Amino acid sequence: MANNRWNWEVTGFEPRKTTTTMSSSSATSSPKSASTDFDDYKHGAPLVRRYSISAGSVLPLHSELSKHTIASKLQKLKDNINLAREDYLELRQEASELQEYSNAKLDRVKRYLGVLGDKSRKLGQQVLSMFICNFVWLR
Repeated sequence: MANNRWNWEVTGFEPRKTTTTMSSSSATSSPKSASTDFDDYKHGAPLVRRYSISAGSVLPLHSELSKHTIASKLQKLKDNINLAREDYLELRQEASELQEYSNAKLDRVKRYLGVLGDKSRKLGQQVLSMFICNFVWLR
């Protein structure tokens, strides 16, 4: 019958290296010895951040080339900000003019509707007075 029980041996896994030398008893693969390996582990130097890019591919910070590159990128950003600011001011001016134009049109429409309302009211009064006069004459 095959041994299907779980154990601490994992293929491709290398246990942590400890600062103490491993004895022959801790080299065995029992659960007790694996936990002792972790208990014996002494924390050494603090963890160091690893970057995905190599240090050789990054330009030195103090080189003239990187200063020039940063300065040119900064100038491009300033130019883009100035262009965006000018566009914003132009758009704001256009919006203000359109608002003013719309308000003038609305005022004109209101006046026109007011005139139409007055005329329809007068027309209604004339029709009513004619109807009353005709009704009186017919009696």
